[in-house]
Amino acid sequence: MKNKIFCIFMILAVSMSAFAIDVTGTAPVFSGTPVIVNDFNAELNNAFNELISSLNNDISGISDKPEELIRAWGNSSVYASHGGTHRAFGGYKIFTLTLGPMLGVQLPVSPFKIFNELDNLTDKLQDEGDIKLGINPQLDLHLGINTSFLLKNLYLGLRVGYINLPNLIDGFSFKTTTLGLTANYQLVSPVSLAKIIVWRGINIGSGFIFSNSKMSYSLSLDSMRENIDGGVLFSDATLQIDPKIFLDLNIKTYTIPVEVMTAIKLLFINIPIGVGVDLAFGKSDMKIGMDADINVFNPPAGLWQEKPGNLSVSAGGEMSPSFMNLKLMSGIGFVLGPVVIDIPITYYFVNNGFNIGVNIGVSF
Repeated sequence: MKNKIFCIFMILAVSMSAFAIDVTGTAPVFSGTPVIVNDFNAELNNAFNELISSLNNDISGISDKPEELIRAWGNSSVYASHGGTHRAFGGYKIFTLTLGPMLGVQLPVSPFKIFNELDNLTDKLQDEGDIKLGINPQLDLHLGINTSFLLKNLYLGLRVGYINLPNLIDGFSFKTTTLGLTANYQLVSPVSLAKIIVWRGINIGSGFIFSNSKMSYSLSLDSMRENIDGGVLFSDATLQIDPKIFLDLNIKTYTIPVEVMTAIKLLFINIPIGVGVDLAFGKSDMKIGMDADINVFNPPAGLWQEKPGNLSVSAGGEMSPSFMNLKLMSGIGFVLGPVVIDIPITYYFVNNGFNIGVNIGVSF
């Protein structure tokens, strides 16, 4: 149940952070019988302004440039760019090919406290108008090749990824592409104890990874109605506004990982551990807009709508991801003949971020 609540909260945080804003617009304009048309348009404009004022009161206090949110989505892209990992079984003789999803998340609090803090996060968003919350899923194929023919103990790799999730949740779509080059060097050779326990030595790694993600989200708000006060002339006329918020987020990140890894193999189980830093560049560009269906019901006889009404907002912003992302790396892996399984987990302890993935492949 808590997992569902958190997913819902994440989406609401995105949309609520968008309500940063001063909603503006113009009322519909009617033409027709000269005796009442001017009075009707005046009262219609008053009713329209009442609804706009009410809408702005509902969303007041939320930043129109949610910098923490924008940066968090960029950071989560950096965290997710490490799909198809080979952490738990370095030292292969020819090549390794793995495929698997990776999920990168930045949270406003420690991952170990998030479920206890869910209630407070809504208050935090309302009080501060912004929140460090971002998520990025990726699906990567990673080919690693033993290039000892160039330099002994050198392993070079190519990582490519693509994921397209149209309408993943009603109104929410996500798409991302990844392309990267990796390099690992076996600094200290493995040590084996009767081939039952193997210390896999020390491996240093780096690379360059590009990720391009696009997210779109639309949310229909509650309908708003207001009577158009005109005495007996048009007492039944009503104005209704059905607003919808739109959010588009384009994320481009460039990641240079610097990592030091080791691992222990117990029979067919590998347990890696390492430290490192992701140096990140790029930008996240968020654009927020609003549209609405605006209808007038029961207008006076002899009047017709000449011009439609409209709503608009202008909000969003652009932020770079955090440059230095310190991390602790671990997980678990399994080697069953040529079949390899790697379940990486990384904790970005400065920014309360993490990634987790599941990779399966072959190694020769």
